[in-house]
Amino acid sequence: MITGEFRQTLARVREAIHSSEEWSIFNSVPPGVSRRPELDAPEEYLDFLLAADGAVMGAVVVLDKRFAEKSQALISPGMVEVPEDPDNWFVVGKVNENPVLVNRPDGSIWTYPDMLSSWWASRRFERVADSLAEFVLEYGLGSCYLRITGATESDQWWQLLRQLGVA
Repeated sequence: MITGEFRQTLARVREAIHSSEEWSIFNSVPPGVSRRPELDAPEEYLDFLLAADGAVMGAVVVLDKRFAEKSQALISPGMVEVPEDPDNWFVVGKVNENPVLVNRPDGSIWTYPDMLSSWWASRRFERVADSLAEFVLEYGLGSCYLRITGATESDQWWQLLRQLGVA
């Protein structure tokens, strides 16, 4: 759920990114859209867009409205394999180059966590969070970042998270 506290966390991260030219080159948490988008998307993602129109958090990305619309083509025969009806899924972002999907019926977040193979060759498609907010807080802005991305402690985004005291 996108709460006021979640919005404050995003604002704090946005300020930190803007405080360093180096951090702002490859990372962003832009302001949210001015009104709720008319997009066939999960409710929590639409709420997220009001807080931030996408986010680039190192190797963890939540798509902005424009790219979310285009990315749904990934869920088609021969592309992303999902365990049930493709209409039950929404591409919400990526980790490295692996798509991150929302299960529409329950709001859970799924991805291909195998960093040793490309997503289209991966045999693993796993639930990583119960909600988009949980995914962002744990994997984009929290201690699980290194594990899901395969990054090292010298990763620039990880250094920003450490400076903010969240990692």
